[in-house]
Amino acid sequence: MTVNPLSSPATGEHLGEWSEVGPAGVDAAVRTASAALPRMAALSRWQRCDLLIATARALRARRDRVVADLLVEHGKVRAEAEAEVDTAIHALESTAEYARRLDDGTPTMSDPAKRVFVDRIPLGVIGVITPWNFPVNIPLEYLGPALAMGNTVVWKGAESTLRSSAHVLAAIVEAGWPDGAVTLVEGGPQTGAALAAHQGLAAVGFTGSSTVGHRIAATGGMRRLLLELGGNGPTVVFDDADPYQVAEAVVTAATFCSGQSCAATERVLVQQGRYRQVLDAVAAVAAERRVGAPEDTDAAFGPLHLAQTGATMREHLADATDRGARLVVGGEPLTDAPTDRYWPLSVLDRVDPASLVFTEETFGPVVPLTPFRDEEALADLVAAGGYGLNGAVFTADLDRAFRVAQSLPCGSVVVNDHSNVWETHLPFGGHPGRGSGIGRVGAPYALLEFSTVRSTILHLGRAGRG
Repeated sequence: MTVNPLSSPATGEHLGEWSEVGPAGVDAAVRTASAALPRMAALSRWQRCDLLIATARALRARRDRVVADLLVEHGKVRAEAEAEVDTAIHALESTAEYARRLDDGTPTMSDPAKRVFVDRIPLGVIGVITPWNFPVNIPLEYLGPALAMGNTVVWKGAESTLRSSAHVLAAIVEAGWPDGAVTLVEGGPQTGAALAAHQGLAAVGFTGSSTVGHRIAATGGMRRLLLELGGNGPTVVFDDADPYQVAEAVVTAATFCSGQSCAATERVLVQQGRYRQVLDAVAAVAAERRVGAPEDTDAAFGPLHLAQTGATMREHLADATDRGARLVVGGEPLTDAPTDRYWPLSVLDRVDPASLVFTEETFGPVVPLTPFRDEEALADLVAAGGYGLNGAVFTADLDRAFRVAQSLPCGSVVVNDHSNVWETHLPFGGHPGRGSGIGRVGAPYALLEFSTVRSTILHLGRAGRG
């Protein structure tokens, strides 16, 4: 078994190792999860919801420890780490409440001697693969609804955030779920691929890159898929928008989690009449948002989690400037930081729509601005890249706001705020036919994704009998 070192993106210190359990480890985990299904079936939905509330309490009890590990292991600044844990706790609580109130049905039939009961039942064993950018909250967006509906889960967390995964699993164990309700497997791409393709699964839930998501979809077969994938959504700014409102919003979304969010601001399309003012405002706000160490209270955001993201930043910035864009702010990591992952926000002026930063997901702190003439010129620009997750529209014209929001090929659109606006009870996922996924996370929606309906038709006797 290969052992791989782990180091802190914030300090460079050695944190431990991770190993690849591979197909054999996945097989064993699926057997464990399958054996646990009868124990889950013995619990009523209300009992499972009580266990979700107990899981929330257990996670709250270890909140300070989880936050401390997120700072070192992930590199988040303290405010973001605290917000992530608090959001995860709230998600567990709200999932329980939605699940308690999820009604089944009793349709009528033409035969008066028959009654129909429609039950919402679990799918079975679900494979869940989650990323490193929100290693506490994102897993619980899947695990909470899956458990509430009576499924068991084989979960592969990110190999670079093992401590965070351990805290989530510990909260589940401490809450008193049946043995085997959640089985955590350790590993990287090899283990993830084995889990996604395993024939013992009834469903696969995955948050990650569009490239990997397409591979999972290709091996989906007859299983249920919930895939929340990448994004490079457009932020459209019309010439009646307030430049400083725009600047505050796009810089906030571009630096939240150091830009390592699939709904982050990436492409900013600005109507020509406001372009210069918006560019100047974004550059001014960007210069005020400082990257720093997780414990630095003056830092707005922390280091990149992965070295590969820094390589992507370099590639995308170089490609954009080669194609004629002007680098206004940023462009290189700090030279006096503990690691080479401390990237300030980079702002690019007049980005060519053929640029990599325009068509691909950078997943780092960057704001590329591109001018456009009018609404007619928007269609090709917003469709570039093939993603369809989130977008934003800034305008003082309410009619135009709704018209453009309805036209964007995105799963959700925010008007007059940044594209990262979301809460755990809202649907979140990609637009059909685009590269940002299938299905919806968000408590009430994921409950439906991780269950199915069964009709039971009861014959009371012969029709017309008194």
